[in-house]
Amino acid sequence: MDSQKDRKAAILADSLTSLWAETDPEILAVITAAARDDADAIADTFYRTLEGDGEAAPFLDHAVVQQRLRPSLAGWIRGIFCASTRESVEESIARNYDVGLVHARINIPLTLVNAGMRIIKKELSARVVRSNLSRSQTAHAVLFVGEVLDTVLDNMHEAYLGDLLGNVRHQQSLKMFMTGQNLALEGERLKSSLFDWLRNAVVAFYAHNGPASVMPAVPPIETSDFGLWLTHKAELIFGKVAELDAIRARTDAVADAVRRAAAGTVDAAFVRDLNDAVTEIAFLLGAMIEKALEIEGGRDPLTRLLTRRFMPAIFQREVTIALRHGKPFAVLLMDADHFKQINDTLGHQAGDTVLTEIAELVHANVRAGDFVFRYGGEEFLVLLTEMDMATLQVKAERLRILVAEHRFTVAGRPFTVTASIGAALHDGHPDYEHTVRKADAALYEAKRLGRNRVVIAGTDGAGPAAEAAALHRGGASAR
Repeated sequence: MDSQKDRKAAILADSLTSLWAETDPEILAVITAAARDDADAIADTFYRTLEGDGEAAPFLDHAVVQQRLRPSLAGWIRGIFCASTRESVEESIARNYDVGLVHARINIPLTLVNAGMRIIKKELSARVVRSNLSRSQTAHAVLFVGEVLDTVLDNMHEAYLGDLLGNVRHQQSLKMFMTGQNLALEGERLKSSLFDWLRNAVVAFYAHNGPASVMPAVPPIETSDFGLWLTHKAELIFGKVAELDAIRARTDAVADAVRRAAAGTVDAAFVRDLNDAVTEIAFLLGAMIEKALEIEGGRDPLTRLLTRRFMPAIFQREVTIALRHGKPFAVLLMDADHFKQINDTLGHQAGDTVLTEIAELVHANVRAGDFVFRYGGEEFLVLLTEMDMATLQVKAERLRILVAEHRFTVAGRPFTVTASIGAALHDGHPDYEHTVRKADAALYEAKRLGRNRVVIAGTDGAGPAAEAAALHRGGASAR
């Protein structure tokens, strides 16, 4: 795949280098000067125009993104039109390909990318038209600008579509993975959550017996374990199926009925109807799971957790939910301390035991709407949905303590293991890797400070220096 990418990059470089060589130097000088001198003004027009586009707004309203994107776009324009050597052309193409990958990762619509390119083409061509070139030279200059931008747009789209197709395949694999045998147990857990919610709701109504005090005490079904699963995981597992639509409709109806009842009186008929509705949801859930269990998918062979290839499909959805509803997720990276030493002194069987039992501990102590990944080696990644800073700190510390207090045993020999944890709360950035890098930087800091501790990004010294170190390492690495 890389060799194919390299061949295509070489063809593009040949095309652009030939285009430069065949163009009148006087024309090139005007275009290069316009790109060099006016790139910042073109970038300002670009973002000012797109900020008025409702489709573009979710990708542009974050202050940090805007601060980085404006100078980055200006630099991109200069790089494209000021490339004077074959080497600089190749570097420009490589950077452009990476831009396409970022567009795919943050799920920017292709129509938006095309609209942005038209703005750049229009603004740069307008400056060429106002130059002192002859009419014939101006025509050639405008054609040159269009040819260059169309070529790099094709390069960008190739990266975008390649990554997009890969994500579609991963989404299908993810659906197969999440409908494996453990789904039966998950279904029972979700049904239990539903009926626990029903019991707590009925008790809350009858305990208060008055509309003024009922609502604060009634647990919302949307934030129950089942409700979080329905929002964040159900569609990934089952896709857009009629049964899931029916479950959502009945869950919404239950939530509305509870809100209406809080303003009036609660009687036996209300409780009976509520019980019938929840029972129907549980029945629909069971039928949907039974149907899905016909499919078995791949998973991490040791821990049976999600693998990192499923991250784009899951994280892109969570970013969309977070930006749309203002409910941020969090990323928690956990690394088993001194894992190499465990393998070297106790053997690889002990290492496998540690990984499988940590995976079980983590999976058993997160909510149904959360996601747990085998991130690589002895490292685990947890995506905690609908999170805030205070809750994140509590959950991360709880997981650390669970590992530290757990008794591992191999061949009758007990031993203990500690874990270091780095965590980060999503801050609105549309690229999920931004949050993962922050969590990785926090994990790096937890290791540096002595291990067996939790560090939250933005606190406890997990600042820019640690993030830069994590970025230099290229993300997760052996620790």
